[in-house]
Amino acid sequence: MNIAAPATLEGMLLRVASGDHAAFRTVYAQTGPKLFAICLRMMKRKDQAEDVFQEAFAKIWQRSWQFDPGKGEALAWLATVTRNCALDRLRKSKESDVPYDETITDGIDAQTMTLAGKNAGEGIDLQRCLGQVREDFRNSVVLVYMNGLSYEELACRLGTPVSTAKTWVRRGLIQLKECMDK
Repeated sequence: MNIAAPATLEGMLLRVASGDHAAFRTVYAQTGPKLFAICLRMMKRKDQAEDVFQEAFAKIWQRSWQFDPGKGEALAWLATVTRNCALDRLRKSKESDVPYDETITDGIDAQTMTLAGKNAGEGIDLQRCLGQVREDFRNSVVLVYMNGLSYEELACRLGTPVSTAKTWVRRGLIQLKECMDK
């Protein structure tokens, strides 16, 4: 079955779902560096990041049929698959307690930041907007999305109930979205 989809990332991912190897290579070439940056940031070690990266692309190949362009952008779906692979590996690892570095909000690189938008300018906007989010909300978002902590780990780290940790992440994301939409 050959799906006539445009050469967008969304179109390529739809073609991957139909078993198109060339489309898979294109998806890999277009998103590999960004997805590897997620792996590296979460795993902290290059060898572990490489393993997670390989696992993520295997899952992308196997589960590309689950991508629904009506529910979101392809890059966000790919980043979520990658992040979930890293989280699974961290949970299985004895080294799952990833240290939190308060300077991480200042050091989020532009390449990873562009996952939130379609161009580097939006990555800069995201970095600016992170600075405008209430500190406890910002730290919660960064710990969950950049350091890969689960809500339970976040709650333990912050000394709050899990429901509070979830609320802080949600409110932080809402503040980020409001700032980015301006």
